[in-house]
Amino acid sequence: MTDLKKTWLAVLSTAIFTALFTAAALCAGAAYLAGCFFIDLALKRGTSDNPDAPPAIFRSAIEGNGRAIRPAPKPNFDAESWTLRSFDGLTLRATHFEPEQDSRRWVLILHGYGLTQAHVWSYATAYLAHGYHVVTPDLRASGSSDGVYTTMGALEARDAADWARRIVSADPEARIVLHGVSMGAAAVMLAAGENRLPTNVAAVVEDSGYANIYDLFAIELDKLLSLPAYPLLDAADLVCEHRAGFSFRKAAPVEALRHSRLPILFIHGTADRLVPFTMMQTLYDASPSPAKEKLVIEKIGHGALYQAKNYFPKVFAFTDKWTE
Repeated sequence: MTDLKKTWLAVLSTAIFTALFTAAALCAGAAYLAGCFFIDLALKRGTSDNPDAPPAIFRSAIEGNGRAIRPAPKPNFDAESWTLRSFDGLTLRATHFEPEQDSRRWVLILHGYGLTQAHVWSYATAYLAHGYHVVTPDLRASGSSDGVYTTMGALEARDAADWARRIVSADPEARIVLHGVSMGAAAVMLAAGENRLPTNVAAVVEDSGYANIYDLFAIELDKLLSLPAYPLLDAADLVCEHRAGFSFRKAAPVEALRHSRLPILFIHGTADRLVPFTMMQTLYDASPSPAKEKLVIEKIGHGALYQAKNYFPKVFAFTDKWTE
């Protein structure tokens, strides 16, 4: 081969490699930017006018039809404000409500995505009337608590364990129920499976929880934008680990439950249009708990199952057994 041919081959090879590398870099850059956009849209709270506003996807997808999700009245029971320093330095805030009679029974109630503790005060009123102490936190990046990114239950699970320990510091004999709704349900399931809970935690109630954050986002991405999960969600997951401190591929309640034998009540509605009803059976099947139960509620949508007449009778029949 002549020197000229060798030179041309070297130039051609370099050009092809450069073109491929540039194309790959551009694709990677575009995927990264798309991932950043998705994470900020889905998880970052605040607007230029309101730094405490819920994430944009909540505002457009959940409240975009003009139907605001209104908070419940504050329970008419004695109350005090609690604060907690999270493992990563955030100041978290909650309200502790006291029942009329002295009790060792406690419940920690976690609200859903884009909401605040006031949105679970209907649950709190029912528990208080039934004789439970109630603690309702504003989850990280929600309400009056610090934080920029909500984490779909991943880091909220660690916060839930810390709130449970805060309850134990107030009442060492406390028998604690973790009751979560939607994202709050994901948090209590993750907390149960990560083995960080104090032994005072006696039972878990998960209402409308999702089995896997990645799958839930994939469903919403297809529903809202008609886009496939790959590669956007995979790029977003990398961004998420960097910006928000968690991976939604790894933070899967269905996997966490395999490591918990705590008594657990699964509740889901057949009319749920946000979290597929089939996810409840997936979660139920994954749990090795010898004391698991489920409640199926007909014709009521996501986040409103407490309105069913059989909701609290079933909840209290379950929780009372484990908090005696």
